[in-house]
Amino acid sequence: EMEKKKEAEQAGEESSPKEAKVERKFEKEKHVRYFLYMLKMMPHDYESMDMKRMMILYLSLSGLDVMGEIKRVDEKLKKRAINWIYSMQKTPPKFTAGGAENKNSQPNKHYGFRGSSSFGGKYGECNCEDIFPNDEAHIAMTYSALSCLKILGDDLSKVDKKAIIRSLKLLQRENGCFRCVTSEEDDMRFMYCACVISDMLDDWTGIDIPKAVEYIVESQAFDGGIGLRIGAEGHGGTTYCAVASLVLMNKVHELKDMEGLTRWCVYAQGKGFVGRPNKPADSCYSFWIGSTMKMLGIYHLTDINGNREFNLRCQTPWGGFGKHPNVHPDPLHTYFGICGLSMMGLDSELLPIDPRWGITLRAKGGVENEQNEAKSGEVEAK
Repeated sequence: EMEKKKEAEQAGEESSPKEAKVERKFEKEKHVRYFLYMLKMMPHDYESMDMKRMMILYLSLSGLDVMGEIKRVDEKLKKRAINWIYSMQKTPPKFTAGGAENKNSQPNKHYGFRGSSSFGGKYGECNCEDIFPNDEAHIAMTYSALSCLKILGDDLSKVDKKAIIRSLKLLQRENGCFRCVTSEEDDMRFMYCACVISDMLDDWTGIDIPKAVEYIVESQAFDGGIGLRIGAEGHGGTTYCAVASLVLMNKVHELKDMEGLTRWCVYAQGKGFVGRPNKPADSCYSFWIGSTMKMLGIYHLTDINGNREFNLRCQTPWGGFGKHPNVHPDPLHTYFGICGLSMMGLDSELLPIDPRWGITLRAKGGVENEQNEAKSGEVEAK
């Protein structure tokens, strides 16, 4: 009986009629404090995520921004954050290990941003590839770094844009997909990162668009969802990455089964959204699948009240969101749970987000034509 109760709670079902009558509210201040804490000290449980510090910075800063509280990051902390982000930039070395001017910048190296300083070597002191041969940028951390800089109001003037765009050509495989680094896995997550980076830097020359589109189209599964790669089952996160990539490339109309994709997204709803069939509801999918439906112009088919109730049940007494009700919080589910609430439009204190970039319209630039294109960042699938 206890196991059934636990399964019901994870699925988002109320444990008793009395609990169903509880009117929950968004505990904004608790979540603000949670993210401010993450900016200053990582709990010991996150020690294994040290190489992904850039991602945690992105989740924390953008979470504060969505809640309209980026002003709580004072000028001193803001400056430290910007300086640290740029210290993680991997650029073509200007000097060799011997101190001579480097006239042979290697075109087969991946440049961009690291996730942390775990590989050693401080930026500025020595950025020499012959000393740290495995010191390489990571495409997801480059996306995170650029997002952070946009949120903090930086003009990206110190970003080596040419090196990043040149690196995208190196990371794209013959099949059209992208790797995270030159020698590792490739899948739809990194396809998305490449597309957003290109859009942020306003330079699409690093992507072979026809090949990228073909790869995405061929990754749509029989049930309408889109998988991590060709032949994989549909998944909420990778469906988002695929659709966002196509929208950014203005190619979403090339999907073969739009009706199936719509059905797949709608059927992913219960008490909250699920990432795959027969899995429990999870707070982060209110963003992954919710954003997909926003971009496809079908968000009106969501159960907004039911999804909001589930997300609010995932809040914890300490601040932050868990993936299910009654579990410990983490930065990812906290951020995307809040983004999900933002898209629902029922909490006026939350800023609208752009579902394509995964940051607020304010951080993206807040230009009026973005809001006129479609309310709250919605993009019509043409």
